[in-house]
Amino acid sequence: MIPPIRADRTTAVVGLSLFCLLALVLYVIGNFWLMRQEYAGEIDNITPRTARLLGFIHSEEQLAAAAHQVNQVLEEVAYFDGKDSAMTAASMQQQVREVMAAAGLSVSGSQILPRRKIEGFEQLNLNITVEGDIGSLDEAIGSLRVLRPLVLIQSVNIKPLRIRNTRRGAEKAPESEDQRMLSVRFHLLSLRLLR
Repeated sequence: MIPPIRADRTTAVVGLSLFCLLALVLYVIGNFWLMRQEYAGEIDNITPRTARLLGFIHSEEQLAAAAHQVNQVLEEVAYFDGKDSAMTAASMQQQVREVMAAAGLSVSGSQILPRRKIEGFEQLNLNITVEGDIGSLDEAIGSLRVLRPLVLIQSVNIKPLRIRNTRRGAEKAPESEDQRMLSVRFHLLSLRLLR
């Protein structure tokens, strides 16, 4: 038979104190272990991001060259925001009027329409009405195609222009010239880069 273990009061207090101290040490060790696990998880999450950033740092020159190429393309396609919207739209209107006049069309009216914002750009809208023959119209459309910054034709409305003879004795135009005159209304748009 196993003799019963009798603990006196001093042994019980020392044992209880050692148990409390051991529980506190285990609690602290457990907290440190959980903190280590959290930090290890964060390090695992940060490692790919750090690698990407290091990749960006190593390819900085290539990225700068690509950004320069993009800016060159944007300069050909859109107006930059150096001027305010109204001045940019007026500049666009003046360019288009000059192209139309150079093609042999007479401008009978033009109107700058309200602007709209779309995905980092501001869309500049212009209605312009011109009169002239079909050859001049063809030349004007070809000139608009090469205009930079880019001017896009959103819609075209073409009507024959009626020419009235004011007197019966008026001279006839030479037969070699095409006398079919047109009235053409263009709705044009261009983009202005917003930064």
